[in-house]
Amino acid sequence: MSSERIDNVADAMIALGYEGIVRFDTTEPEYAYVVATVDKFESETHLALLNILAATQDYQLAGDAQRFWQTLEETVLAQDEIVTESDVNATLNAFMEEPVNARLQNQKKDRLIRMINNGFGAWFIENYPDVEPLQVWEEIATALETTKDKKTVVFAMKVYDIFNLVVNGEYLDFPVDLPIPCDVQVERVATASGITDTDATDHVMDAWAQVMNLVNTELDRPVSMLRIDSIVWQAGQIISNNGDRRAESRSALEAYFEDEVGLATMDSERLAQELTVALD
Repeated sequence: MSSERIDNVADAMIALGYEGIVRFDTTEPEYAYVVATVDKFESETHLALLNILAATQDYQLAGDAQRFWQTLEETVLAQDEIVTESDVNATLNAFMEEPVNARLQNQKKDRLIRMINNGFGAWFIENYPDVEPLQVWEEIATALETTKDKKTVVFAMKVYDIFNLVVNGEYLDFPVDLPIPCDVQVERVATASGITDTDATDHVMDAWAQVMNLVNTELDRPVSMLRIDSIVWQAGQIISNNGDRRAESRSALEAYFEDEVGLATMDSERLAQELTVALD
């Protein structure tokens, strides 16, 4: 890991301020989905459950998370009502048959069945909304028969967090040191920015944790790793779409940060530069 690069990347994020950092959540694919669906259904509890369960299927998408969440939106909005656990399961069954879920489809179906059979849905419906967020986190991991630091579990919590932001106007009460959901885009930006020269998961997660710690020493309001993940994931997708080439990626990032996220030109240019330093 490079302490100099970690410092520089953190400084570029610090320059955005709290409001600039959290703005990236509003351009996440799952945010648009939540906004589009929350007003149609009366039961916030069952919609929250559906979103958590769906989030556990957001993997092996060949980079097309936008299509995943757009397809889920279409599937959910086609339902007349979602007021029981059976409604949630039927909606997800229909969604799992869509082409976007074709890769590892049986594995994904087995994962949903495991969570249902392990009682997560019934537990969540009984305890929402009064249950502590960390308890939900633990129950997801238990239902999946895995550990809390796994990407799928952490990402499910991120979707739950964004759902709460849309519904209640605030983030859940999480500690700032949640692990980053370490996927290919997170690894890509770790090496593209030069904060580490390896895509080994432990090095990548540690490097981003150091960036986040530096950010939180300067901001007047703390941000969790889930906020940093939104910046990194979106940047990684753009870098990938531009062939991991420095000039093309930097230009595309600058335009995206300014036009889509709404950052100031100076902040957009600085962040784009720091996230692409190590590209060819």
